[in-house]
Amino acid sequence: MKSYLNRICTSILLLLLVQATGFAQQKDDEEMNQMLDYSRPGKNHALLNQIAGTWNFQDAKLAFVKGTLVRKPIYDGRFYQVEITGGKLPLPIADGKMKEDNYRGMQIEGYDNARMKFYTTSINNHIGSDIEMQIGSYDSAKKEFTYTSESELIKGQPKKNKKVIKILDNNHYIEIYYELQSGQYIKVRELDYSKSGD
Repeated sequence: MKSYLNRICTSILLLLLVQATGFAQQKDDEEMNQMLDYSRPGKNHALLNQIAGTWNFQDAKLAFVKGTLVRKPIYDGRFYQVEITGGKLPLPIADGKMKEDNYRGMQIEGYDNARMKFYTTSINNHIGSDIEMQIGSYDSAKKEFTYTSESELIKGQPKKNKKVIKILDNNHYIEIYYELQSGQYIKVRELDYSKSGD
């Protein structure tokens, strides 16, 4: 009788273990499917495609600040790669030296489905050795992306920044840069972008 009860208890425990394993596997499958869904490019990624292509830019006030920007989708539209080339500048290099070369910048742009925010990382060969992270949103009524970020180009002097990308039409947009000064965002630069015919 005792061995019979032991066999029944063992069978019940095995059944419970199989069921628990099945539930765990089902939960793992659901989480994997959710992760895959969050990984897909969607309508917010497509918003960035509005400003894909090759653009000529110029500072609204400083005529010598100009160049080209190329924005293209990568990884099936999950991200956008941006390459910026400007005019010649004295650039800081090693051992306290400077050299004259074209300004260059690189960005990776995308939309984080889980966090529901736009993200941009930026590096350049001119000012700053940091990798700047910008977090943004999109206003469909205004056709504007608004990004905020914080930079610390001098140790102990962090600055809060804002960038607004306003789409004017299929061939024009503007980028307006702000710095937080005394509790207010002050406009410091505006760049005009025109789509290249290339």
